[in-house]
Amino acid sequence: MIYYLKGILKEKSPTRIVVEVGEVGYEINFPFCSYENLPSLGERIKLYVYLHLREDKLSLYGFLNPEDREFFLQLTSLSKIGPKRALGMLSKVSPLEFKKAIIEKDLTILTHIPGIGGKTAQRLVLELGEKIGGGFTQAIGEDQLTKDALSALVSLGYKPKEASEAIRKALKSKNKKDLSTLVREALKYV
Repeated sequence: MIYYLKGILKEKSPTRIVVEVGEVGYEINFPFCSYENLPSLGERIKLYVYLHLREDKLSLYGFLNPEDREFFLQLTSLSKIGPKRALGMLSKVSPLEFKKAIIEKDLTILTHIPGIGGKTAQRLVLELGEKIGGGFTQAIGEDQLTKDALSALVSLGYKPKEASEAIRKALKSKNKKDLSTLVREALKYV
């Protein structure tokens, strides 16, 4: 299995790129929402990829970080969501926003993503909510303050999912936060 490719970006379009690795050009399907983060043509790139094998075709799907690849694989693990459909979903909304909508059970946001109707949105919440709840830092933000607050609550004995939900609620208040203020406010919600 191929996990990542490092090479030179030779071609790019909003949904497809070509990366040259050892004088071989790999065509890689790519989510539109990450297009603006691609380097310029001729520059080095590292992509985390998934190789999809069908009877008549091999397809590569690429992502700029391993977390996006993992979320893509979680989507494709659901019945009736193949790689092409999952990539289409991730092209309309960033994986971070997608995960946040699932964790917050925001069916309105989920049903506005092309390819997701009411039943699929409910299935995503039901089947992926717990799985990505473990990736709590992805859902509530990757900044150091959030990570430190989460670490503090977990060290106090709270479960990671419970702590991340409390931090998410505490972050909604209008006050600017330092670590101690954020932890104090989050404790109100656990």
